[in-house]
Amino acid sequence: MKTSLLFLFLNLLSSGLTMACNGLIRPDTTTLPQPDSTRPAQPALTITGDVNLTKSSYAMRGQEGSSVQHLPWYLTGSVILATRSGWVIPLQAVWSSPTSGYGQSYNSIGVSPRYKNWLTLHGGYRNLTFSSFTLAGHTVLGVGAELNSGLLRVGLMAGQFNKAVSATAADPERVATFRRMGYCARVGVGNDRTYLDVILLNAADDARSIRPDTLNSLAPAHNVVLGLSGRIRTSRKLMVELDAAGSAYTSDTRAEPLSATPADSRLHAINSLNGVKKLIPVNASTSIRTAVQASLNYRLNWADLRLRYQRVEPGYQSMGAYYMQTDIERITVAPTIRLFKNRLQFRSSVGWQHDNLTNQKRTRTNRLIGSVNVSYATDKNLTLDLSISTYGVTQRAGYRPLNDTTRVAQNNRTLSGSVFKSWTGQHQLHSLNGSATYQELQDLNPFTVDNNHSQNWNYSVSYTLQNTEAGLDLNLGYNYTHSRSTELSLLFHGPTVSVQKKLFANKLSVLLMVSYLKNSETFTGETQRGLTINNTITLDYQLTPVHRLSIGGADNRNRGAQSYSQQQATVQYTVSF
Repeated sequence: MKTSLLFLFLNLLSSGLTMACNGLIRPDTTTLPQPDSTRPAQPALTITGDVNLTKSSYAMRGQEGSSVQHLPWYLTGSVILATRSGWVIPLQAVWSSPTSGYGQSYNSIGVSPRYKNWLTLHGGYRNLTFSSFTLAGHTVLGVGAELNSGLLRVGLMAGQFNKAVSATAADPERVATFRRMGYCARVGVGNDRTYLDVILLNAADDARSIRPDTLNSLAPAHNVVLGLSGRIRTSRKLMVELDAAGSAYTSDTRAEPLSATPADSRLHAINSLNGVKKLIPVNASTSIRTAVQASLNYRLNWADLRLRYQRVEPGYQSMGAYYMQTDIERITVAPTIRLFKNRLQFRSSVGWQHDNLTNQKRTRTNRLIGSVNVSYATDKNLTLDLSISTYGVTQRAGYRPLNDTTRVAQNNRTLSGSVFKSWTGQHQLHSLNGSATYQELQDLNPFTVDNNHSQNWNYSVSYTLQNTEAGLDLNLGYNYTHSRSTELSLLFHGPTVSVQKKLFANKLSVLLMVSYLKNSETFTGETQRGLTINNTITLDYQLTPVHRLSIGGADNRNRGAQSYSQQQATVQYTVSF
């Protein structure tokens, strides 16, 4: 029986397939999704961006003669290519014409292709930041990559940190530098919310990159930095961040070798490691310094609390950062309170810092910084703001006694307030803004108080009118500044007017700005008065939806003890696509 049923089922299936092949049975395709013929297909490649060509000239005429400078041409561009597969390729470039016989003043081009937010490549002139104390925004000519796949975080940048520059007798102000090559690598786990990275930077100067006769006191250097950077966000309320690094900086790679048992325990440890493998070049010019900063943020619906600690030893350096404040230890507490649906906000900050961390200075300077800010915004576009801050400085003895007559003890106070009001009319937007600031430097040392005291007042008010239908923007302002110290008094005040009008169906935009500033200077009872008049005009014409031409000029004239005049003209052509 079962065999008969099986043969019957196979026979029906065979017959159905035959009828379908013969067209007797057709599938119903009306219920299947159909392609939208009204929606254009996404192009395989889209290109957007703009290219600007700029030329400027500058002239100055004064009591000592006149000079005219024709500044170089500048070609800047930013282009973004996006593919259907998920690649986004931003390209930036800067080109300038030669300014002298030494070659180009500054040319750069850089590209950072990105694929679906998990892979980024770098090429050309790029400035990346891996942490505050390692690679921190330094421009590098080279290649790199950043990979964020799952919990894996990898970053690499390698190339030229500085180009070689030789000093010449024809240009004595030119600063000689070695070609500096290096790399910075980052390996970590996590995501943007919570991560932990280990960072290594290694860079060195090429002593053969410039002529020996142009060295003077210049010495090739080498730097190795090991950093740790992390963030922990346990919830929406709590976040903890940490940046720490240790830097071994050899200021002269040609210096004498280090003794077998250096006095510095840090150098002794590094020198022991180098006995196994040459990890870090160490000699008599090598110094090892550390830096650390940590912060804790706690956020509620109505309040925030931020705690921050920073300690950077004196002489800390990283070839991946242009500048950082050193020899400093700082603790900051910054709470914020928000009330009445965030309309009323209280912000405050209290910080204490000091230097002379290694007791190598004659004195230690302590600073106490505090500020309070209160702002209130109404539902009628009115905002009020009031701020008070104090900056106190005191000194105590370092490795030598400190004389009371020269001890620094000062307090700098600042009080400021502002009000902003805006309202609308038919096709119009009005805004009124006023502010006042008072600053005072108090000397708390009775031996120097008579010769070290200053006060500063600044008041400003401005009115802005924007008429969208007429294409008109009008701004009226007045500024008043008065500074006074023991023997010197300065006063500046005057109005500023700017008008911008769009013409010819918004194709032409004309901007005119005029400022008139009177000034007086009183020193030891003698007063000198003068004035400064500044006129600026800019014409911006949209030739086509793609092409735009801008022409601008400025005339600045000063009348007083040192009279002079300055003129500047700029022409810019832009292509947008």
